[in-house]
Amino acid sequence: MSREYERRTRRSKALFGRARKVFAGGINHNARYYEPYPIFVSRAGAQHIWDEDGHRYTDYWMGHMALLLGHSPKVVVDALRAQVPNGTHYGMGSRLSVEFGEEIQQTVPCAEAMRLCNTGAEATMYLVRLARGYTGKRTIIKMAGGWHGFNTELNIGVHRPFDRTESAGILEEEQAHVRNVRFNDLEAAEAEVKSSEGDVAAIFLEPVLGAGGCIPADRQYLKGLRELADRAGALLAFDEIITGFRLALGGAQEWYGVRPDLAALGKTAGGGMPLGLVCGRREILARADPTNREKFVSIGGGTFSENPMTMVAGLATIRHLRKNARNIYPRLDEMGIDLRQHLDEAFHEQGVETHTTGVGSLFLTHFGREPRSAEEAGGEDRKTKIGYGLHLMSRGIFVLPGHPCGLSTCHTSNDVSELVAQSGLFGESMRKNRD
Repeated sequence: MSREYERRTRRSKALFGRARKVFAGGINHNARYYEPYPIFVSRAGAQHIWDEDGHRYTDYWMGHMALLLGHSPKVVVDALRAQVPNGTHYGMGSRLSVEFGEEIQQTVPCAEAMRLCNTGAEATMYLVRLARGYTGKRTIIKMAGGWHGFNTELNIGVHRPFDRTESAGILEEEQAHVRNVRFNDLEAAEAEVKSSEGDVAAIFLEPVLGAGGCIPADRQYLKGLRELADRAGALLAFDEIITGFRLALGGAQEWYGVRPDLAALGKTAGGGMPLGLVCGRREILARADPTNREKFVSIGGGTFSENPMTMVAGLATIRHLRKNARNIYPRLDEMGIDLRQHLDEAFHEQGVETHTTGVGSLFLTHFGREPRSAEEAGGEDRKTKIGYGLHLMSRGIFVLPGHPCGLSTCHTSNDVSELVAQSGLFGESMRKNRD
């Protein structure tokens, strides 16, 4: 697989060589590296990207799954084009940011109040600070395999083994009050709450475990966590960076019918521009009001928070989704169900055991049995994951090996059929190699 990939992507290989001389490891996000080297993108549109060698790919990575409307949708491009002459950065509030916040309030069930920032990692960092400041407690219970950005406290237990920090340079005491428990295991969460002896500030999780395997939470599990948090005097908090506006207009909290006290949003809500935000109950966010210094929680926002380019892109995206929700979400759900089912069928016909996880427009194929937690995910060897990704890329389909994928409103049934067909061919090669 690697030989064919390298033959097709000579310019990307050369650019990666240059990139390694200026960027640590040649990349600017750890997830974007895969062996033997990543492609370099020259342009994008709708459901497609083009690499520097001129090859077109049907894209299922979709900008870290941020581009629900596809690359450069007209509604967003028109909004950005109109805004540029009026300023790209104010460093102050504007009518645009107020309107954007009002749209979030109208669509996200828990969003009584919010604070905008620039990235999902900032939003989850602020969420933790708010939870502790509001409750006066220290412990944050997160899920093994849960990825919440590169902020220091939560950068633990993302990869095997789940009992250690993800990075050198982080002090042990900085993560001393973060506990990892098994996803989709209510008893494990209950046991951790009990052992924390009344010191739990928040139970924090992705409703669909992202980096941990694109694994949906069981509905009763989330309802059980809601009840557990209430009994413990703790907050229930969702990381909806991926699921927000993607599973439903109101995100996973609408999809599952479980309302958290706090939530972090980003990706889709920014319309392809940098955005993070933390939202939730008004009395919790009130602790971040700088006019009230009693138990004040300083959560900043950043130099570029509420910048007008992000605001117009986000507004255009959310308004389009709200206007067309009755058509968009049922179509994405149906396409996602068909994709997951037919991918597995294509592999099973070749005698290859797979299980494609996900919900709505999200999916990830696992080589092996169905995982319900990060501990059960990733059983396939790295060579298989990389081989599958390179096989697809060499045939004009882009996935980031081993990472979740996402459909957009631009993807078609023909796109899905081609993905299924090429997956079947990879399964056939696996069968022949095995025989």
